[in-house]
Amino acid sequence: MDYNKLGKEILVNVGGSSNVASITHCVTRVRFVLKDESKANDNVIKSLAGVLQLVKQGGQYQVVIGPSVEKVYDAIIKAGNFPDNVIKGGSASTAQTSTDNKGWFSKGLGLIASIFTPVLGLLCGAGMIKALLSVLQVTHVISATSGVYMILNALGDCVFYFFPVIIGWSAAKKFNMPQTYGMILGAFIIYPTIVAAAGAKSLHTIFAGTIFALKYKDTFLGIPIALQNYSSSVVPIIIIVWLSSYVYRWFHKVMPDVLKMVFVPFLTLLVCGTLGIMVVGPIAMILQNMLSGLVLWLVGISKVATGFLLGAFWSILVMFGLHWAVIPFFAIDVAKYGYDVINPLIFSGALAVFGSAVGIAIRTRNKDTRAMSVSAAISSFFGVSEPALYGVLIPRKYILITSLTGAGIGGAIAGLAGSKLYSFGANGILGLPCFINPKGIDSGFIGLCISGIAAFAFALISALVIGDKKEDINGVIGDKAKSKTQKDVNIYAPVAGKAIDLTSVKDDVFSKLTLGDGIAIEPSEGKVYSPVDGIVRVAYETGHAIGIAGVNGEEILIHIGIDTVNLKGKYFNSHVTQGMKVKRGQLLVEFDLNKLKELGYDPTVMVIVTKTDNLKGVKPLTSGQVDTNTKVLDVDLK
Repeated sequence: MDYNKLGKEILVNVGGSSNVASITHCVTRVRFVLKDESKANDNVIKSLAGVLQLVKQGGQYQVVIGPSVEKVYDAIIKAGNFPDNVIKGGSASTAQTSTDNKGWFSKGLGLIASIFTPVLGLLCGAGMIKALLSVLQVTHVISATSGVYMILNALGDCVFYFFPVIIGWSAAKKFNMPQTYGMILGAFIIYPTIVAAAGAKSLHTIFAGTIFALKYKDTFLGIPIALQNYSSSVVPIIIIVWLSSYVYRWFHKVMPDVLKMVFVPFLTLLVCGTLGIMVVGPIAMILQNMLSGLVLWLVGISKVATGFLLGAFWSILVMFGLHWAVIPFFAIDVAKYGYDVINPLIFSGALAVFGSAVGIAIRTRNKDTRAMSVSAAISSFFGVSEPALYGVLIPRKYILITSLTGAGIGGAIAGLAGSKLYSFGANGILGLPCFINPKGIDSGFIGLCISGIAAFAFALISALVIGDKKEDINGVIGDKAKSKTQKDVNIYAPVAGKAIDLTSVKDDVFSKLTLGDGIAIEPSEGKVYSPVDGIVRVAYETGHAIGIAGVNGEEILIHIGIDTVNLKGKYFNSHVTQGMKVKRGQLLVEFDLNKLKELGYDPTVMVIVTKTDNLKGVKPLTSGQVDTNTKVLDVDLK
């Protein structure tokens, strides 16, 4: 695949570089924040070869690519020539503008995603080190007193212990202030002296008898300080850095240039550090603990029911980007309690998707579908489900339902077994060691393994029974039911201009209807649009001709100009590639109409319904002035 071309096509259809407020990517998606989403051409982006799906959620415009996302992202960055602030998360002003019309929930999800996405890989890597350590211990390869254990334990733990520093960096990047400020503030709240003081004997309790009760251990200028252990915390540093971004910008604005280098950091750290440790931090810890407690309470009501529901609907949450409301609690719970009970409930989801993809790969007779299913199955095996969800399951609703049901069954089994996540690590099978209790393999881990096997087996058997049946293909390709019932097909003008009889054009191949009947249009503009819904069967690199297979079986050739192939693509700009799905009215090609005329080329656009076995007849419907909403041909199919 030409990733550079795909990147350029995506960039053009999100409204160009000037419409991008920020851009980043996760494991499978290029995530834009657009200044004006109305400028984006959703249908074109969805139909690009290499794009699995388009998701608009949490204030983000997410283009789902799959495992090759980094290559596409790099191509977009290369083509976009973005300023640093766009690549680094966008400025505060543009972020505000782009999300003004979003609800608070969408803004919150967008914020969480943008802060956690850059550090998720590092978090998983550290978790895998912890998981490896557990395996080595359980198998008695090393002991807890060995030097190997000491080094690996420190390497795996440091990311979690110093998590406020990492989150401080990412949050500062999001809130458009120097990242070093976020890192320093994160380091400050976990400074060894602060941590030691937080564990000291309390002097008194503030707000005793309420949910806001806090024990204070020291004072600052006579004011009680409710010091907390902020190691591995998340919420406090995000709020502190958010507050600091405003304080920093205000000092930077009012401070004379000659004093900025020293006094902006001096005053920013002084104000935000003291407010953070005395006010913001304690309140944020109460909030974090309340949220974490609420989630655990919901899980505790019925682990089986919660396991089934969360397991079944997790893939749906992922599709809409809503999973970011839950993901931070994995790390928070591991840090606070030493384990997490939510993640095991969704573990079997990827294996259920894997089973469905394998089943389709076995049952399908279509080579392209088999290749796509195998690729998607491999991604799902390693915990990345989006390629299978968008490419295999969504077009087959019964397979999707059985896959979600299998995931739900697996989640219920994991909940019943009391499975726990002990370290945050990789997804899918690679992350299995993260669920091993440091004390040894227990019933929870065995139950988790059973849940994954059950989900995989249920989804696989269901897919083998149901087979490769597409119930929903978004009205684009080869719907046999439609082909049998719809005999008359209307073809719309692909370009605005004057419609004339095809037999009058100055090219015998077209005028003698050698290729088929149709109509010709003398264009008034240099833009050609798709006259039908269908798939691009032929897309010449020169841009002068395009062949489209319509959803009802009609085959259409659009030829721009006479002898324009001699230009070798000069003055043509094609927006489509072979195999790309298109909708009626979608821009296919742009060409320089004036330049063609200047060089002496006849720019007449020929629209031909090519001769096929299922074609009965073609009837031109009009002549004279037409636009892209004008029906120009009536096609009668057998």
